[in-house]
Amino acid sequence: MKIFIVFFLLIGMVSCTNYRFAKKGHFIDGVDEYFNLDQQINVWLYMDYLAYNGNTGLRMDSLYPKDREIFDLVGLKGKGGQILFTAKPKNRLNYHLAVLKHRRSDFDYSSYARFDGKSAHYFYKDFEYDFLVIRHVIIPYDGKRLISMVYYVDKDKHASDGFKMLNYLADINAQELQLKEPFRNYWQVSDCLDNNKLSLTFKIRQNLTKKEKFVYLKMYTLYENNKGISYAKILTRKDPDSLSLSLCPNSYAIEYRNGHDELLHIDTLHIADGRDH
Repeated sequence: MKIFIVFFLLIGMVSCTNYRFAKKGHFIDGVDEYFNLDQQINVWLYMDYLAYNGNTGLRMDSLYPKDREIFDLVGLKGKGGQILFTAKPKNRLNYHLAVLKHRRSDFDYSSYARFDGKSAHYFYKDFEYDFLVIRHVIIPYDGKRLISMVYYVDKDKHASDGFKMLNYLADINAQELQLKEPFRNYWQVSDCLDNNKLSLTFKIRQNLTKKEKFVYLKMYTLYENNKGISYAKILTRKDPDSLSLSLCPNSYAIEYRNGHDELLHIDTLHIADGRDH
């Protein structure tokens, strides 16, 4: 009888810290943003965040070895939230960053310090554990909703301004959440002014979107000796058969990739400058 009691107690202990990942999370290589279609949320990152490669990168379905201990230490509870992702960037300080969305609003952050930016705010608290320096950021938004950003790094790799990169991400994500920016399933950068862009509509390859659950459309600007990503979008079977964009005059490669980042098809597109004769 005692064996059964111990067994059930162990099961209960495990379930209390059973951290679960949010479904329908997406990360597109080359894009400094995480998307979640189910939670309708975007999270800004840095460009040195890459897809998980077995050592570094962004995970959306499994924890890094130290994650669970760190989450427990800062007071997060397994059933109290969903992990959007946990990541280890390729370069810089070799730090870790995890982002979680709370299911409830009862997390106590009354002892946390407050940071007020130009148009948003967040709360933070620092910890030390097992030769690690940790900062837990809480971003309140939309009434009583909460997002956690958990950052940790080895003490010997933590400079006096080591939180600078986290603070920037916390600030820009707080702005997006608190200013109630609408959810986007796309990303875009430009190398020309808006008044130089041209509007166009082109057909997407629905034969691919109908076969795959999700398709990543990635547009690369083609330069003389290299290329740079300028647009990305998560396509689903419900998307219309055309896409309207404002783009700089240039030549582009349009890649269609599946959810495993496998190339399905490439098209090319040339947009002439309207001022050319």
